[in-house]
Order: sequence, then structure tokens, then C-alpha cells
Amino acid sequence: MTIQTLIDPEIEKEFALIIGVMRVLRNLRAEAEIKPGAQVTAILQTENASERQILEKGRNYIEDLAKVESLSIVPTLEQEYKQSFAGVEGTVQVLLLLSGLVDIEALRGKLEKKLSKVEGEVKSLTGRLSNEGFVNKAPKEVVQGARKALAEAEKQVAILRDRAQALNPQ
Repeated sequence: MTIQTLIDPEIEKEFALIIGVMRVLRNLRAEAEIKPGAQVTAILQTENASERQILEKGRNYIEDLAKVESLSIVPTLEQEYKQSFAGVEGTVQVLLLLSGLVDIEALRGKLEKKLSKVEGEVKSLTGRLSNEGFVNKAPKEVVQGARKALAEAEKQVAILRDRAQALNPQ
């Protein structure tokens, strides 16, 4: 009997989904600066019935290891959740509800400050890359590095804007 015969690909797939969802929840907790011991409310939304079944089987792991007090696993979102952070794992949307857990105004202020800094980086990199002298004279690796940094900064701007928007009341 080899080790390959002991591996069940279906169970591997199920655990990968559960672990991925926990990773997203933990990352969202960190981004929102939620204390490690604080219990949170989370919603996992997927239209895929098979994924919902897997998440139900892993509910206890998710609740215990991601410190989730209230976990809903749903096929569709019945409403728009303001003051929440969202992430995605495959086709599962992960919502972390922030109301009552963090100082929303302070968090919004930090996000806006970080957004301003990253927007400055985008402006600087865009200026450098639009300068023909830089593009033509700098080594290829430096120009490629600047383009890569610009793409990353632009992604960060989009994420930070979404996060700040998600904190707006209504």
C-alpha cells in the first residue's frame, strides 16, 4: 500500500475549502484589527449546494479556529451588509460583520490614511513610467519592477476604497 492510495482527493478538496475560508476570516479579522480572542459574526455565501454541505460539515472547525460566535451558511444574501469586510475563497463569499466589534470611525480613518499613501505611490510610479527618459534609459528589470509595483499599488487602492466604502453607514 502506497501513500497515494491512502490519500482521498475528495477529502483533500473539502479540507482545502474549509482551511481557505478560515484563512480569509483570519485575514479579514487582522485587517479590521479585531482582537484575537474576540468572537465575531460571519456569513458564508455560496450558491453551490455541495460547498454549503462541506462548510456545514466543517462548521465546528471554522467556529473554533476562526473565533466565530455566529456563523451563517447561505445560498444567497438576503440583504446588503454595511459595516462589514468581505473576502472570497473560490466561489464562497466570506462576510465579517464589524458592527459592535471595532471603532468604525477609527478604522475608516486608518483606511483613508493608508489609501492616501498608496494613491501617492500610484501617482509617483505613474509619473516615473510616463517619463520617456526613465523608460528608455533605466535597465529593463527596473522598469518592469516599477510596472509591477504600480499594478500592485493600483490593486491596493481598489481594495482600500472597497473597504472604506463598506464601512459607510446606511
